[in-house]
Amino acid sequence: MTSREAVLAGRGVAAALQRGLVHRLAATILSLRGRHLLGLDLLLIAIATLVTLQIRHDGLITPSLVASLAPAVALPLAIRPFVNFHFGLYRRLWRHASVNELGQVVLAIGVGTAIALAAAIGIELIPGSTAARLPLSFWLLEFVLSLALLGGLRFSIRAGSDLGSRAIVAGATVSMTPTLLFGAGRVGAMMARSAHREAAAGVKPVGFLDDDPAKRGNTVAGLTVLGGLDRLPEAIRLTGARMLLITLENPSGETIRRVMDEAIDAGLQVRTVPPVRGLFDGSANPRRVRDIRIEDLLTREQVTVHAPGVAESIRDQVVMVTGAGGSIGSELARQVFGFRPKQLVLVDRAESPLYMIQRELELRRLSGRGDGELSVHLANVASRAVMTRLIGQTRPSVIFHAAAYKHVPMMEEHPSEGVQVNVGGTMAVLSAAVEAGVPRFVLVSTDKAVEPSSVMGATKRLAEWLVADAARVTGRSYVAVRFGNVLGSAGSVLPIFEAQLENGEPITITHPDMTRYFMTMQEAGWLILDAAAIGQPGDLFVLDMGEPVRIVDMARDLVRLTGRGDDSVPIRFTGLRPGEKLHERLFYTTESVDRTEVDKILRVTDTAAPPELIASARRLLELALGDRDDDLRTALFEIVGGWPVSVEDDAATDSTGPRHTRWQPPMAAARTAPSAPEPAASSDGVPVLT
Repeated sequence: MTSREAVLAGRGVAAALQRGLVHRLAATILSLRGRHLLGLDLLLIAIATLVTLQIRHDGLITPSLVASLAPAVALPLAIRPFVNFHFGLYRRLWRHASVNELGQVVLAIGVGTAIALAAAIGIELIPGSTAARLPLSFWLLEFVLSLALLGGLRFSIRAGSDLGSRAIVAGATVSMTPTLLFGAGRVGAMMARSAHREAAAGVKPVGFLDDDPAKRGNTVAGLTVLGGLDRLPEAIRLTGARMLLITLENPSGETIRRVMDEAIDAGLQVRTVPPVRGLFDGSANPRRVRDIRIEDLLTREQVTVHAPGVAESIRDQVVMVTGAGGSIGSELARQVFGFRPKQLVLVDRAESPLYMIQRELELRRLSGRGDGELSVHLANVASRAVMTRLIGQTRPSVIFHAAAYKHVPMMEEHPSEGVQVNVGGTMAVLSAAVEAGVPRFVLVSTDKAVEPSSVMGATKRLAEWLVADAARVTGRSYVAVRFGNVLGSAGSVLPIFEAQLENGEPITITHPDMTRYFMTMQEAGWLILDAAAIGQPGDLFVLDMGEPVRIVDMARDLVRLTGRGDDSVPIRFTGLRPGEKLHERLFYTTESVDRTEVDKILRVTDTAAPPELIASARRLLELALGDRDDDLRTALFEIVGGWPVSVEDDAATDSTGPRHTRWQPPMAAARTAPSAPEPAASSDGVPVLT
């Protein structure tokens, strides 16, 4: 063995011994329990008192002085343990101590000193007492020493935890990724400390970046703030970082996009942490570090605060969700269950999705994230007999009607099915709700109901009118909520793009200029619950979703999130499909839009249903049940005031395909809905399906 090898081997042995000693010391400190702390506290209190006496009397302690001071000197020893116990100083896990725990230590010791001082004064006032008076300076000094000793003992446990964790990290066999943290605030500090303690997470913080000039050069959680995002290349060179973790508290989509682009261009992996509102245990966890998602890049601020009264409208109530197995319905069920209703009634005709959401909610109940009786029903909402029986039996206080067919091209091929479920189902549930006296009803609608060019959009427009008409007849809080596209919902554009990327296929988009409004699944659920809480009869609500997003831009963002270059995945344009529009709108030009008491939620007025609505809807159902698709399509667009016409659009004729669907005003003379017999109606004017 060469001398160099011997030196290196010696250093390795020394490092291992050092890690072992640190580990054993930390283990000893961490083994301290409440009873151990009580014994140590008694010893430290006695030491603090004696040291205070020595300092106060310059070390000249005589037997006569001890005898006269004994009653007062014994007071801290008698009082402090009880006060400490009251403030929980023997029940806390001090390895996780923070500023809050420090405050409790200061408060406990301060209260103990005040009680001891009051008791000492009381002893002096007893007639015939020979106890000598202790000056105020004694109690101030005793407070300081007790705080230093008792507080120091407890925070040595926290220090021992950190030392032990760092020793484990130093000797870890897990691959540790050098990581820069962007955001040197509260979340960044928590994440840095947590990453130091959890080697298994594989995150090794090496420095901070922050655009706040006041933080540059400072130290946060033991790491230096190296500068802003403009210093990223230099920070990588200094630290050898291979990953950048975004640790901002509630970053905007624009900020995340800017940081992501810079980091990817610099060759780093990019990750983020969940929003602080999602960290229910109050601490960051490096195991929760996740990839950036498309919803993180939304350029508008997302909805995060519920309307007043949401909890009161659900807790201890019977709540029904139709379409509970679908994307929106299942998210609604999760959020409702979190408010602990008396009973949650789930309705869907799809067996497997309904079973899966039932199972998920049962697991949530076991973990304490929700509660309430679950009532699960495999049923067709278009059956009035079934819905009348079900709603009559359960008597819900609110119904969230999310059951619907939603895929535009599919409904173009099967208009009878679309009308039976989207129109007939809404009529059946509404009729049963009115008959059972249900006070609140919320319909899930879509922006495709505005100037509809598709069967799906037209049926949802009719559903909006049916709800408004039922509200007019009953005077109850029956409302509708109009959505844009929901990110990640079943069959939506995002899962399709992700599957294409995973399979190495080109991304297919119908048109390079197509735009859509987007919202997250969580936002959709929040808006529906808010609508139930603040809705007045006939209200129609829309989320303020900012500016529409180009589908092409979303596809390119998704490609970059996988760490690939913009041009590495081909995009193929296929042409608009039947019923599709290039751009959706959230409102008709005749509708008035007002702000509500809830930020980001808009109220739409002037949505009065047309005359003969119920009779027209009945005729549509007769045509749908008779499988007369051509006549049905004609009658449907006569009612909603539009007609889908395929026309040559010279301005848009290109390789994507020249034939575009465009909304046109009706031509009543040429398109008269075929007559059909009218079904029976209930006494309240709400249709009865036969």
